[in-house]
Amino acid sequence: MKKLRSLFKHSMLYGIALVMILPFLWMLSTSLKGPTEIFSLPIQWIPSSPKFENYKTAITSFPFIHFMINSIVVTGLIIIGQLFTSVLAAYAFARMEFKGKNFLFILLLSGLMLPAQTIMIPMILTLNKLNLINTLAGLIIPFTWSTLIVFLLRQFFMKIPKEIEEAAMIDGCNTFQIITKIILPISKPILSTAFILIFIYGWNQYFWPLLIVNKEELYTLQLGLAYFKEVNSIETNWGALMAGTTLTMLPVITVFLFFQKKVIESIAFSGGKE
Repeated sequence: MKKLRSLFKHSMLYGIALVMILPFLWMLSTSLKGPTEIFSLPIQWIPSSPKFENYKTAITSFPFIHFMINSIVVTGLIIIGQLFTSVLAAYAFARMEFKGKNFLFILLLSGLMLPAQTIMIPMILTLNKLNLINTLAGLIIPFTWSTLIVFLLRQFFMKIPKEIEEAAMIDGCNTFQIITKIILPISKPILSTAFILIFIYGWNQYFWPLLIVNKEELYTLQLGLAYFKEVNSIETNWGALMAGTTLTMLPVITVFLFFQKKVIESIAFSGGKE
């Protein structure tokens, strides 16, 4: 009976995984097809003659490399900013005692209940006052902090035994040294999880850049793909567009696979008893 239950459970999971992965398989398949094969029915999953030139077209028909560099710069600085501010805030909420700590933490968490769209107009007005519209700084600065990352790190820090910090204090370590030499090395799994979440969020941003950037040289890859479709609006080259989309997704998949083991470790640690 247990075997049957286990078989059913695994079959369900594999079925759900297949449904989730099908759009990505279709995207990859389409990126290697010619125009006549793309919309043929039934769907031809394996192209009869793979068109690798679609990838060359995707890279050369619009400033793909320039847009990718913009995405790397924006995402990289968002990651640095969020990890820096989140580690400090999470440590303060997890380890320090100060007046109104619980109230401030609840106030911070209440920000998770607000849809991002509700604060877009105030953010745009503020950036306009600071002359940061149509700048890479305008894409980066508003996202150098994150309530979710602070919450995740705080929960992890609270599970680290205080005796380790007390021993470090006896040895003469100050707060900054405790964070950098004790807390951060122990927290590699949750930091890897935070890195993935921030990377995916920063890399996939479309709506915010669309609002504040209208100069082509400042486009990220997400806007670049929309730009490619607009340039080819008379007759969209779907093969090249899917090739560009596949290339855009590769960094996300690579980062996840690279940090996957650490993510599992963080889940196992967070689920353990103190």
